[in-house]
Amino acid sequence: MQKRYRISKAFILIGLIAASIAHPQTNGALPTPESMLGFRIGTEKKLADYHQMVDYLRKLDAASERMQLENLGKTTEGNDFIMAIISSPANLRQIEEWRKIQARLVDPRDLPEAESANLIIRGKAVVLINCSIHASEVGAAQMSLELAHHLASNNSAAVQQILDNVITLLVPAHNPDGQLMIVDWYRKNLGTKYEAASMPWLYQKYVGHDNNRDWFMFTQAETRITVEKIQNVYHPHITVDMHQMGQNGARLFVPPYTDPIEPNVDPIITGLLSALGTHVQATLMAQGKSGVVSNAIFDAWTPARAYPHYHGGLRFLTEAASADYATAVEIPEERLRGDAHYDARRASWNFPKPWSGGKWTLRDIVDYDFAAATAILEHAARNREFWLKNLLQVQQNAVNWNEKPAAYVIPVNQRDPEGLKNLLEVMRIGMVEVYRATEKFIADGAPFRQGDWIIPIRQPYGRFAKALLENQRYPALRAGDGALRQPYDATAHTLPLFLGVEVFAINTIPKLPNAPAKLTAAFNDKFVAGAASIFALDPANTASYRLLNAILKKGLAAFWAQAPIRDGDQEFPIGTIFVNGKGRESTLKEIAQGSGVDVQGLQTSPTGAMYRLQSPRVGLYKSWVANMDEGWTRWVLEQHDFAYTTLTDADIRAGDLHQKFEVIILPDQPSRSIEAGHDPDRVPPQYANGLGEIGIHQLRMFVEKGGTLAALDDATELPIRNFWIQVRDVTDGLPRQKFNAPGSMLRVLADTRHPLAYGARREEAIFFNNSPAFRLDEGKGILTYPRANLLLSGWLEGEEQLVGQHALVEVPVGAGRVVLFGFRPQFRGQVRATYKFLFNALFYTAAKMVHDPF
Repeated sequence: MQKRYRISKAFILIGLIAASIAHPQTNGALPTPESMLGFRIGTEKKLADYHQMVDYLRKLDAASERMQLENLGKTTEGNDFIMAIISSPANLRQIEEWRKIQARLVDPRDLPEAESANLIIRGKAVVLINCSIHASEVGAAQMSLELAHHLASNNSAAVQQILDNVITLLVPAHNPDGQLMIVDWYRKNLGTKYEAASMPWLYQKYVGHDNNRDWFMFTQAETRITVEKIQNVYHPHITVDMHQMGQNGARLFVPPYTDPIEPNVDPIITGLLSALGTHVQATLMAQGKSGVVSNAIFDAWTPARAYPHYHGGLRFLTEAASADYATAVEIPEERLRGDAHYDARRASWNFPKPWSGGKWTLRDIVDYDFAAATAILEHAARNREFWLKNLLQVQQNAVNWNEKPAAYVIPVNQRDPEGLKNLLEVMRIGMVEVYRATEKFIADGAPFRQGDWIIPIRQPYGRFAKALLENQRYPALRAGDGALRQPYDATAHTLPLFLGVEVFAINTIPKLPNAPAKLTAAFNDKFVAGAASIFALDPANTASYRLLNAILKKGLAAFWAQAPIRDGDQEFPIGTIFVNGKGRESTLKEIAQGSGVDVQGLQTSPTGAMYRLQSPRVGLYKSWVANMDEGWTRWVLEQHDFAYTTLTDADIRAGDLHQKFEVIILPDQPSRSIEAGHDPDRVPPQYANGLGEIGIHQLRMFVEKGGTLAALDDATELPIRNFWIQVRDVTDGLPRQKFNAPGSMLRVLADTRHPLAYGARREEAIFFNNSPAFRLDEGKGILTYPRANLLLSGWLEGEEQLVGQHALVEVPVGAGRVVLFGFRPQFRGQVRATYKFLFNALFYTAAKMVHDPF
């Protein structure tokens, strides 16, 4: 529930009027940031923390009729997520009216031309300014206080035009938890040689820097708040996403973005980004600000960072050069570097006025961010109708879609019902209309069933659905050396492959029900009793692992079938999970309710060899080099009710690991980073160094005494180099001109008889980000690259390097084993169809062979 911070303002009004008469440009009665904080924003070595920021905004809210402060909900760690709405008092009194106008304009189906013209005359431009989603990029959050004060207090004609014509939505810190952590870290190290040190843990509990890669999977609380309570409610025309980048290049990046642009982004949006970016660049140069670059560094390929592009608006990225938090840096001109698109020491069309080097401060960042934000607001105010008309046309293009495909069909019967639920939930949050077939139908000559799901592209947010449902073909843009120009992020974002869901594109739309289906976050599940009181769970359903953990915690016995099991006319495949419910049926039924898993009772007790499953004792390595993959692994384990213990370098060096754990996970991280950690001259001593020789020795002893080491992606190099296993990464040392797969979905073949692949299909898809691929002289390959047609989505160059090699292997070491994942099975909490391989590795390690257990 939203909470507004308001108090009676009547007693202030006389003072405000008097002040505005005496000082026509500024309302001096309002509190300034400096009066509250005791220092000017951007002062050397001074940072306001989030609590101070919110306290100031509350006081400004209480004193100003131009502002409403809203609490939109709780962050991951329980802080308030605050947004300020800033506009004229008359506009704020009618905020619901402006919301209704926006909602009508973003869905212009059956909108008469006369009514749209009237709405454009009446409507307001909506600009969302989103500050410091990456908490270590401190400048924009600090700047937000000055911007709020400026808009609330300044009486100039330019500001009045903004107030009259624009609804400004100001999120002062998109990541409040991280902002508090970063400021606390900086203050603790202020005055020491570690003043500029990187914080040794993630600045968002689970995902750190990846929090702006979450804009189509919507996993984190802050993402959900921003999408569901801001984007989907106010439908901003422009979302200004304010970041910081490295120190040695341009002083500020603004769009246009570099190629490639994701093909489902309406060309009008591409053009508007270019026009607005050029305006901001020219405005800042006219103010004497040098070093502003456009059309460099950042592309607009992935929807993971660009929700507005598919929802009737612009994502306008700004990236200011960084200082050392609030500590100034000195950048000599000879240190300045550009990229393939510009030279930081030479003028060009997209970089007209280079910066000559020198001192760069937090105050400089604040000034550049403030100038960019006000330039955008002034443009939106002066050109209000321009923005409303053009973005209305974007939405009219969407609802008048007449290209192919016309729609997607998602069969209701899927191998993994959890994947289907996840996909439909993404569509629901993204405001995509999904229909449910009320009768069987034929589309493009193929039969479909009653109950199947249909997503027509001809709807307001159909391009969002299409971008996520189709396979990507990343364009072959080459650098000067002939190598693929590296994308800024991943090249594949295909949800059907990520989630293991079968989806079909069709070119003719069947008859649709009168209204879209009401999507819910839960599906019905069935509990079917059987005479034997033995119950089966399907391992293909990812939700079965969550239920299995709950079953084991309740003390029920569970087993993996090592061979197919027949029960009357029904056959259960290898890897089926059987639960002994004798005397505990009511408990099992209670646990299973709402799980999304069908629990099938057997008529006869199964026989034969099985694995007795136990709750595994899991250790999860956490380096002091903050690691997003470690955070995502924690999130995925918690979402599926796996218990785990975090292991630091010191914990591993202390030894006795085999007494405490059956399995230890090394998340994706370069081996040398795990081994060496932070330079002791750059961080406080308790966070310096890595595992070292002793830690690696202890991991080896853990495995030799019977433990399992599960290493993900880059971390696989550690056991390969240090455990002397006869495995080689065939991609090691290959130049990018010869081999390149930057965040793509590749086809592999699974040995479904092996416990690590229980629940898998023979053909699976994995997320491959220039990952290792294994040639074995010992051990067993469980996932293997086929002879041809490896690429499913994204980009792959050098397919021949992978043919016949392995993506998942088990290698015996002493009494234990090493499991090497040449991919990230839990990548960003997005690629969920491969969770099973990680979960199987955890259960396999603690499983015990038994015969005829029932």
